[in-house]
Parts: sequence; C-alpha cells; structure tokens
Amino acid sequence: MLLHVAIIVAYLPAALCFTSTPPSNRLSVGNTVGLTGSGDASSTPLINIEQTWLPPSPVGVIFDMDGTLIKHSINFAEMRRRIYEVVDSDPIGKNLEKDCVLAMPQRLTEEGQRRCNEIFVDIEQRAIDDMELQDGGAELLQFLSQAGLKRAVLTRNKERNVQHMKEMYKNEMSINNENDDDIIFDNIVARNTKASPDDDEPIKSKPHPDGIVHICKLWNCDPNEVIFVGDSINDDIAAANRAGCGGAVLLQQGGCQLDTDSGYAVGDSELEIMERTPTLCVESLSELRYCIGAVLDEQDKIRAAESKLSSGDGYVVYSTENKKYSVQVPSISVKSV
Repeated sequence: MLLHVAIIVAYLPAALCFTSTPPSNRLSVGNTVGLTGSGDASSTPLINIEQTWLPPSPVGVIFDMDGTLIKHSINFAEMRRRIYEVVDSDPIGKNLEKDCVLAMPQRLTEEGQRRCNEIFVDIEQRAIDDMELQDGGAELLQFLSQAGLKRAVLTRNKERNVQHMKEMYKNEMSINNENDDDIIFDNIVARNTKASPDDDEPIKSKPHPDGIVHICKLWNCDPNEVIFVGDSINDDIAAANRAGCGGAVLLQQGGCQLDTDSGYAVGDSELEIMERTPTLCVESLSELRYCIGAVLDEQDKIRAAESKLSSGDGYVVYSTENKKYSVQVPSISVKSV
C-alpha cells in the first residue's frame, strides 16, 4: 500500500495572523504579527513552514525579565521623573540633553551619580518587594527544559534581582536541589554582567545586541537559531532584530503595550521601524508555549517523513511555491500531481 505524507507544512494556532505593516512609533506595535481570539487548536490551519516565526532548529529561548518573566512592577514614569530632576540640578547634567535614565548618571558629577544610584536602589527594591511571577512562566520553562531547549535571561535589571526571581521560580516549580538550577536558566546576563572578569565595563544593555551575541557564544550557536521574548519593542525587539534572532516575540499581556520607556529617543526611518517590528505577538506565556509546541511537533513530523523518504517506503508528497510533487521510493521517480 502506498504511503502519502505531506512534509512541507507546519501547524500554528488559528489565532495567528500575518501582516506586513510595522509599528509606527515606540508606544504602538501597529498591525504586526499578532494573536487574536482563543487559539482553538481544533481549527488550526496549515501554514508553510517558511512563513513561521520559529527558527527551523531552535537551540534556545532568551527572555527579558521585567514584564516578561515577572509581572510589570517597575514604575518607569517615576524613574524618569526622579532621575531627570537630579540631572536638571546637576552642574554637568543641566547642560545635557535628556537621554536613557540608565546611561545618564554616568555622565554626571559624583554627587549626581550617588543620588541617581539611591533612586535606582529605592525603585528596584520596591520592585523586588512587589515581584510576582508571570502567569504561565513556570510551565513554559519546564516545557522548554523537557524539549531540550536552552533558556537564558537578558535584562537591564541587576543580577541580584534576577537571582531573587530565580528563587521564586524554584519555589513555584518545587525545585529544592541546587544541582537542578539549570532546569530554570542556563545563563543570566544582567545590567552589571561582564563578558569576562578582565573586562572594565559590563556588557552593553538592550537595545544593543551584545547580550544576545554573548549568550549565543556561550551556547555555541548563531543568533538565528534562538528566539528572543520581551515586552518592549524599543529594547527587546530592537535588540533581537539587530542581533539577527530567528524569532523576536513581543509579549503584550491583555494586548496592552505598557510603559517601559527609559527615556532614549528612537528613530522613525524604515530600517529603525523594522527593527522594532516583532515576528510574533502573544498575550500570554501560555500562548507562547502552545505556539512553540505546535511548531516543534510539526517539525518532528517533517523529520519522520524525511526518514520515511530515506527508508524507501511508498510515496512522499512535498510542495514548492507553485506545484506539488510526489516522490516514489525506492525508484525516486518524480511526477507532478
């Protein structure tokens, strides 16, 4: 009996919709790739795998922290206001143009830097006190671990705050053995992380791609083999696209774009707008887990079909842009169908 297998297809949620319009400014994602509706798997359509947002053979997933792995808790509006007040009163800062609140303190007097550091400590401590894990985060990390995908955190927060989040995830996932830490994260790159102990300065923060490139070197892979997930088009999506990530996923809880603006200006050229364009938008980490799982399942089916092809059993049907072909094994004759 002849065996017919379709191999160049991938299942994605019915809720996925693909458009080409990029975001028009830093507070809107415009009509980018997004999720709407319930994502009911029963009505899942077939999508050509070349159109999907996922790398063909993903190595791992890199996560932003605030607003992604934990619920949004840092008050950026307050941070901008308080830091800019220090800048305006500083002998050096009063002559500077307003820029990223994380970078400006380094250009102030020693007193100005001290006052800014006190503000950061105050705001970040309150964020730690109020920290809540993102819904679906523990299940997603467990799923990625079981699927053999690496996991990393890239954040503009401090390492100690990432460790606090990590302990919360350990408790949520009932991980008591320190040897099992790698079930959660393989690598962490924070605002104060150095690529090497001999380096004078830490790795440049997002939207610079340096942190992603550094993690990929640790994983011995190319950026196009990883997925980046974050909640900011200015920081996360821009960094992912600049690094050349295979997927740039924007998480918008409830479909809302929250204030994560640290104060630096963004350009409106076509290139800069495209840098801030995600390949996929999701409204929850649970939806992201479904998307990754669906595509990985289909890739397993494709590999199984290719194995059938090499084993010489029956026919395999595959598609090109304009035609479908069937390949008869073992004679390897090709005919249009």
